[in-house]
Amino acid sequence: MHWGQIKTLFIACFLILDIYLLFQFIDKQRDADLRVLESQDTSVEEQFATENIKVADLPDEEYNETYITVRQKVLNEDDKKDLSRLGNQKSTAVDNKFILSVFNKPVPVPEGAKHEEIGDLVKRNIIHGDEYDLWKWDKQLNVLILFQKKNDRPVYFNQNGLILVFLNNKNEMEGYTQTILSKPEKTKSDKKKLIKPIKAVETLYKSNQLNSGDEVKKADLVFYTRVPLRNGVQVFVPTWKIAVNHDKSFFVNAIEGFAIQSDETLFIKSTIQEDIDRLQRSDLNGSLKSKMLALLNQRLNIINRGEDL
Repeated sequence: MHWGQIKTLFIACFLILDIYLLFQFIDKQRDADLRVLESQDTSVEEQFATENIKVADLPDEEYNETYITVRQKVLNEDDKKDLSRLGNQKSTAVDNKFILSVFNKPVPVPEGAKHEEIGDLVKRNIIHGDEYDLWKWDKQLNVLILFQKKNDRPVYFNQNGLILVFLNNKNEMEGYTQTILSKPEKTKSDKKKLIKPIKAVETLYKSNQLNSGDEVKKADLVFYTRVPLRNGVQVFVPTWKIAVNHDKSFFVNAIEGFAIQSDETLFIKSTIQEDIDRLQRSDLNGSLKSKMLALLNQRLNIINRGEDL
């Protein structure tokens, strides 16, 4: 057989092999596309059912909201008068922004008190109490954490609208720190259509923040800090707070649709450290300063050691 015939035979063989491999590739690609389509056709409810994730009835209405911008409040004379009228406590405001107060006689939290009752107890002993909601009782630190509301919605994890109430080992309120946000400023930004709560839950699921057997209890529309600007302006974004099981909450940006990573321990630690630094820089002297520094440093040491109170 001549070399030319042999070469032609090899070319034909390789051509046949290439055609065969091409068809194999096309078949595999078609199978992959079909799997993607089948996955897309599977509803989020079916995915939750497969993972045994239970979801309560969530709001299905359309929401249109916008960002809000807020500055930290500078206390005026009326605020200072209201603060001075509070009974059973010695209070002051550092730089007219940072309130610290120590109770002359510790205020007991009644045994077995419900969440709302504890929140009401705190509100009766502070100024602008109706603007705050109790977030939780941190049992490790024995601290009550309250976040301020804007437009009737809590603003989560913002140091400028926060109350920390420090309890002793008898669950009595010894003192607290408080910061206040001013009224929202007028904004020219248009309202945006918000994602629905079920979409927020799906976002948590796809970002591996929901586990098999979890139960989604409810979804609330709140605010979360989006952009803290250097000029003191805070930008808050409408956010879905998703309550899971009995002890977890996750946050999803309701406009841009991504899960917000929040670290409560880091937030409290940085807040306490900043409060300590602010007090140490201030020209405040006396028992009020020393008592508050003791309360703050005690909690900071607990966080650093990872110990219970």
